[in-house]
Amino acid sequence: MTVVLRPLTADDATTVLAINEASVHHLAPMDEGEYRWFLEAAALALGAEVDGALAGFVIVLDPGTAYASRNYAWFSEHYDAFAYLDRVAIAEGARRRGVGTAIYDAVEAHAAERGVPLLLEVNIEPPNEPSLAFHRSRGFDPVGTLAHDGGAKVVQLLAKGP
Repeated sequence: MTVVLRPLTADDATTVLAINEASVHHLAPMDEGEYRWFLEAAALALGAEVDGALAGFVIVLDPGTAYASRNYAWFSEHYDAFAYLDRVAIAEGARRRGVGTAIYDAVEAHAAERGVPLLLEVNIEPPNEPSLAFHRSRGFDPVGTLAHDGGAKVVQLLAKGP
């Protein structure tokens, strides 16, 4: 199986939103207006195609973006320079087939080329064990935790790189 990474476009909205919604319990919801905003604001917005079909996506933001996210705000307060992986999602049928690895190889290379840490968060309440294991295997280190919704959701803040 070959994974082809390419820039996301406005034409990808329907598929990206469906992939996001299928994983919304681990991600934030996203509507078409937010998706279009991300396309404009993102430092990196990539789609991963398998056999010509969009099977996953990733959105990365730079510091200084006007983004109302507590996680992003936490990283902005603690790091001067970074690449913030806001969200990554892979279609159910494409998981465990190398799509995530291809996406992370590209995103980690993007951060490394710029000499900045790659920052992100993963749910620890409710736990997202597959994601935590994946990030541990790729060398991400915990740098903090942040509770949302009165503790109903808790994220582990992770960093990799300088």
